[in-house]
Amino acid sequence: MVNFAAFELTSIARKRPLAWVAGALLLGAMPPAFGLDLVQSYRLALQQDSRYQAALADTAANREAVPQALSQLLPNISASLMRDKNQTDSRTPGFLGQLVSSRYDYLGSSYVLSLRQPLYRKYNFAQYQQAKSQVVSAEASLDKSRQDMLVRLCGAYFEDLMARDQMALVEAQKQAYAAQLKGAKLSFQAGQGTRTDIDDAQARYDMVLAQELEAQHNLGYTRRQLEVIINRPAKQLARLDPARMELSPPSPADPAKWIAQAEKSNAELRAARANIESAKLELEKAKAGQYPTVDLVASRSNSLSESGITINQRYLTTSVGVQVNIPLFAGGYVNSQERQAADNLEKYRQQYEGARRELDLQVQKEYQNVTEGILKIRALEQAERSADQAVFSNKKGLQAGTRTQVDILNAEQQRFNARRDLAQARYQYILARVRLHGLVGSINNQEIALINSWLSDTAPGAAAM
Repeated sequence: MVNFAAFELTSIARKRPLAWVAGALLLGAMPPAFGLDLVQSYRLALQQDSRYQAALADTAANREAVPQALSQLLPNISASLMRDKNQTDSRTPGFLGQLVSSRYDYLGSSYVLSLRQPLYRKYNFAQYQQAKSQVVSAEASLDKSRQDMLVRLCGAYFEDLMARDQMALVEAQKQAYAAQLKGAKLSFQAGQGTRTDIDDAQARYDMVLAQELEAQHNLGYTRRQLEVIINRPAKQLARLDPARMELSPPSPADPAKWIAQAEKSNAELRAARANIESAKLELEKAKAGQYPTVDLVASRSNSLSESGITINQRYLTTSVGVQVNIPLFAGGYVNSQERQAADNLEKYRQQYEGARRELDLQVQKEYQNVTEGILKIRALEQAERSADQAVFSNKKGLQAGTRTQVDILNAEQQRFNARRDLAQARYQYILARVRLHGLVGSINNQEIALINSWLSDTAPGAAAM
């Protein structure tokens, strides 16, 4: 499990140990002074996400399969105690042949201590090995649950940031259109504009009002989506600072190597391989039904007045022996179990192959999303600069009489679209990077810390919400 407790305190710990101790004690108790960042969100999700907590409990339960299976190979010791009151009526021939009736009232007791040690049980040994494979599968599934939780968290976190950026863009667009509408009305009153300019500006302003309502709804949903995972309010988040982003392509730069690493380390495939091993051992268990079992059996008993003919007689008995059970015929049950286990083994093998092929496809897709995402971001950055210049040029053209208010509105719309697409491309690049590392099982402290270093409370728009 990834531990991020040292991220914020490492530099302090090296210089001021007392300050580090105080910070460590307060880290979990105090809310962040500024916006919640990705590392803090991840730490909260590890403790609060219900899906991950369920996976933790399920893994803990599966771990108990090993000691349970091992217990079937260890000695079984039992003790039995019995004390009873008995009454015996008897009729026996007398000295002259006549029947003589007698009644005896007596107390009886029996104490037995027994031990059974399995010497050869093919079924139980296969069951023990199978339990270990099941634990390996459960641990791999837990790792997958953690990685899935991290992908869900990053998706919710950056979707929330995207919704906040969208809201800020809509507000800026609203203000720009309001200014354009006001300017169009003043120009018309001064006899320099047209009614068409007013109508066009009004239509765009009305449209942005509708977009504002949609943006507000989306912001509320994405915020709640994040809060469900971390189980705490998320009103303030550290925002993405584009100046801090490092647009680096995947390393190594060969998708085949990423695919090979994924096939080796992917948590889902590791669980599938463990399931195949478990299925093989299930087949061994089925075959064990044809094998004998051998146990060492020992007992020591102490009995008093055990029957009517041993009244007031005490016996102390010790026995040690080997018990062998040989199965002869079970109506075809064992053969049916073998066929069933063999079919299940083939099922798990085919499921593994299907998962492997799907994984290869997903790795290739996310690899391309990362590499193409870098090119897309750079292209949109240039598009944003061009859009800024277009707005500036159209405003100058309006002053020179070569452009109209409609031209300025169109240029403004293009700039807002470029900014929106650029923000979305940045978040898509980050999520593609997270998904790629998640598929190959390489999400670690360094990767999360790197992405977290791109966030800032002083980033553009950080104080807007």
